[in-house]
Amino acid sequence: MKDLLILCPTARERRSLPVLAERIGVNLRFDDFGGDYFDDLLADNPDLNTPPLDIIKLMDEVVQNHYDDSLAGITSGVGYPGMSATAVLTERLGLPGPKPAPILLCEHKYYSRVEQAKIVPSAAPKFHLIDPKDLSSIDKISTYPGFLKPVKSCMSKNAFQIKDKSELRKHAEEALLPELFILPFNDLVHNFTDWELNANYLLYEELLEGKQVSLEGFVYKGEVTIMGIIDAIMFPNTFSFKRFQYPSRLPQDVLWRMEQIAAAFIRGIGYNNAMFNMELIYNPNSDTVHIIEVNPKIASQFPDLFEKVDGSNTYEVMMRIALGMDPGFIRRQGKFKIAASCVLRTFDDKLVKKIPDQENIKDVEMKFPGSMVQVIATQGKKLSEQLQDAHSFRYGLINMGADSEDELVRDFEKAADMLNYQLEPVH
Repeated sequence: MKDLLILCPTARERRSLPVLAERIGVNLRFDDFGGDYFDDLLADNPDLNTPPLDIIKLMDEVVQNHYDDSLAGITSGVGYPGMSATAVLTERLGLPGPKPAPILLCEHKYYSRVEQAKIVPSAAPKFHLIDPKDLSSIDKISTYPGFLKPVKSCMSKNAFQIKDKSELRKHAEEALLPELFILPFNDLVHNFTDWELNANYLLYEELLEGKQVSLEGFVYKGEVTIMGIIDAIMFPNTFSFKRFQYPSRLPQDVLWRMEQIAAAFIRGIGYNNAMFNMELIYNPNSDTVHIIEVNPKIASQFPDLFEKVDGSNTYEVMMRIALGMDPGFIRRQGKFKIAASCVLRTFDDKLVKKIPDQENIKDVEMKFPGSMVQVIATQGKKLSEQLQDAHSFRYGLINMGADSEDELVRDFEKAADMLNYQLEPVH
């Protein structure tokens, strides 16, 4: 039995990975790698007296702990700090894995855009770099509306749609993520790249409109494989996801173009031996495809969607690649024609008085075979006290399979009604 180290495991991974690991004959080890440091700094009221995290020292400790043991691989379902550290650690320990620079490039949204403009120029939106300590560059921007986000981002935190120059100036003063959150990433950039700029900057980009998707893929021994494309269905007139539905309903020629763009970029930056996720958008009016962002990790909401439709769980693919094994991805051998990850969401902050217990969750999952419920809210806390986007509040997920979209929507509504959440308004 080989040992596989999982950095920064999520609750979903602690639940899902052991069964999959048993399939491929691997022992799992979990390393929280920084604990709650990163999540706590992105909470609504972060503790800014938290001591800085020395990520270089933390990686040295991992190397010392595993230098002489039976470790056969390291991976993570989290981009930063998980896959950022994985790339460094696998290189130091001589294990299968990606190189650090391509992973960090995907995480540094400015340098990612620079490379997109070189490799796939038609898919790269217009962008401007903004130094929040010197807002003079804003005067050179004339295109509105637009979109502002931190160069080092996380879950759309501090991302804003901008209507005019005054709004841009206002948000640019406050859009950086906390310095303590960015600091370990800047240490990685300083130590493992030759870039001039760290991540203490913002990006202002042209506003992209159309149908958004999430593309999942991997690279194994230099060969790029696109596993599939998932539709990101939004709540009307918002940037908040309602559900992610697989496979995409976009025309085949558009999906093919997206696959070509993704493969060209991933090859172009030297990305190898790792999973990746790319968010793209298709504008049917202009018949254009643009990249929203590239993530050097698996999208953790989707592994069982692929299993429902294709018969391959992408967490298993992730682990196999980390061990240097053939990914073993198969297509269209699952039990359902479509699958979706449906979001339980509110647009008003709520106090969580009660969450579904295990018996309640089990009842839902038995009522709807193949479904998987994840509770995100914490009893006794406001939804805003947990990591959220800038526009709304998630409190749970229900992943389901079905043979039609109508059946899927109907079953989700029934399942959501069965869950015993009690949310009260925050006054």
